[in-house]
Amino acid sequence: MDVSRRGWLGLAGMAAASTQASATTIRPMLPDPTGFAPAPGIAHLKYNENPLGPPASAIQAMADLARSSWYYADDAEGRLAAMIGKRLGVPASQVVLGHGSSEVITSAALAWGKRGTILLPALQFDEPLLYPMAQGLNYRRVAMAPDLGIDLGALARAAAAPDVAMVYLCNPNNPTGMMLKAADLLAFAKALPARVTLLVDEAYMELADDPAGSTMLPLVQAGANVIVTRTFSKLFGMAGLRIGYAVASPANAAELRRHRVTISLNAPGLAAAIAAWDDGAFQQQSRSAITAARRVLQAGVAKAGTIALPSQTNFLFVKVADANRFAAAMAQRGILVRGAWGPAWPEWSRVSTGRMADVERYAAALPELVRA
Repeated sequence: MDVSRRGWLGLAGMAAASTQASATTIRPMLPDPTGFAPAPGIAHLKYNENPLGPPASAIQAMADLARSSWYYADDAEGRLAAMIGKRLGVPASQVVLGHGSSEVITSAALAWGKRGTILLPALQFDEPLLYPMAQGLNYRRVAMAPDLGIDLGALARAAAAPDVAMVYLCNPNNPTGMMLKAADLLAFAKALPARVTLLVDEAYMELADDPAGSTMLPLVQAGANVIVTRTFSKLFGMAGLRIGYAVASPANAAELRRHRVTISLNAPGLAAAIAAWDDGAFQQQSRSAITAARRVLQAGVAKAGTIALPSQTNFLFVKVADANRFAAAMAQRGILVRGAWGPAWPEWSRVSTGRMADVERYAAALPELVRA
């Protein structure tokens, strides 16, 4: 990410962030000469980015890489896969890298879509399915629970149909931010027909209250028909570098590789990911900063007299009068948020945890605009 984003915490004196995070140096906020960052004065709270940007270790790794960037990065892919596999308890061969977790989800949809129908909750991040949909993917959306949570019971009933090949869900979910109970999801996974693969996108899991107790990685380690995807975009602040991965059984990993959309990954992203993977101080700081900004958003929601769904991510799903009008009114003040996710949810607007000063701008404007 750009240098200006990496000054986020300096604006808020770390807010409610953990004092243990101070081991990572906060760089001062500087103008971004690249043109990739939002224009000055714009609060970019729209795409669930991490404005800390990559850690200094990753930035240095990318700078060093410039001397040899004419080489393909195949060897680096193997190195990163081995690092991920070592920490997550699987061989490197069971780690499949992609251009963000989106690519490996797209690969899964292309592969399993040939076998049958893919089920997904009605309200969920589905952009990785757009290309497979254009290729004729058969998919079926399953209605949400009354509280906008993922309805595992309804998904289980739908998965009993003989044409279903995969269930795809996000946990924590995007755009709601809500977490499924680990025990419920574990029971759901074990009860699925053997022919049905469960793909759990855990893009935000590292930001959750209890990642180790909530992840479905133990099922993969045990050889279950489960695929878990993760990304370097959120915790590591590398959304623009496009590095993600899947962890799967040997057979499922081989199938994902067979349907990978690209030949090789970008070298700067791999260099940054390798450097950041063991940068524990930065990761701790990132979690603390996101939690602090989310608390500011939640306080602003309460002050405005409205509600947000419970979130364990770097965004909130906030109830407003009309999400599209609300987003337009916020934009007039230089604050960018998501409008309605779709026609079925016109009263819900997603806002991300950005730079603390921008989060505070949103919270200050919310009471006046929430009923816009």
